[in-house]
Amino acid sequence: MSQTLRCAIIEDEPLAQELLEKYVRRVSFLKLAGTFDDAIVAFTELPALAPHIIFLDINMPEMTGIEFLKALPAPHPVVIMTTANPNHALDGFELGVADYLLKPITFDRFLKAIGRVRERFPAMAEVSEKPAAQVTSSTAVSQQEPFVAELTFAYFKTDKRIEQVLFADIEYVEALGDYLRIFLSDRNIVTHLTVKKLLEILPAGLFVRVHRSYIVQLQHIRSMEGNMLRLSSGKELLIGPNYRDEVRNLLKKWLANS
Repeated sequence: MSQTLRCAIIEDEPLAQELLEKYVRRVSFLKLAGTFDDAIVAFTELPALAPHIIFLDINMPEMTGIEFLKALPAPHPVVIMTTANPNHALDGFELGVADYLLKPITFDRFLKAIGRVRERFPAMAEVSEKPAAQVTSSTAVSQQEPFVAELTFAYFKTDKRIEQVLFADIEYVEALGDYLRIFLSDRNIVTHLTVKKLLEILPAGLFVRVHRSYIVQLQHIRSMEGNMLRLSSGKELLIGPNYRDEVRNLLKKWLANS
């Protein structure tokens, strides 16, 4: 057993396809599971290969990379998109791709994309390098199940762009009617989103709602006195009456001298 990531390439340009294959083979922990120049064929045969990473071209005949990704059942492998047009990158990011590579793709940029995948998805399960055809029926499901990592970030629309936000960088969030202001370590952004929807996105156990207008990351709570919380930035927030018991009980779980 070794920590190998299987890769599938879906690319209709022969030179780009050959280059990606070469790059994959040069990285010791990557294994080429399959290459396709037809997205429709890939869509049918991909599940049997159980890749961890898909290098997906955006501009392809019959089915574009965006159409392919929208049709791909969730959860699906990590996707790194390839394109000759940087304007297409936003389309991919809206669908949650890990990164995009602008053609012509250089090896150092390829390595950077792979590095981002490893950083954001550190909990890599060990997978067998044994070819899929040699896996017995009793172990096929467990060994060929695609790697699906818990996301550590999300993309949010602001006035003029789409911004990536790492969950670890969020100190707290304030509701502003139909909008949210997300306070980060180095800036804050405003996005059109509800508190309920954001709570569905944020990792469970890392954030707590302390008021109908506030969500706080637990690690940024420095102290609690009465109905007030003091955060790592020095900001003080009022705990809403309907959330006091939940906040107190949550903090008590981590109380050293209970």
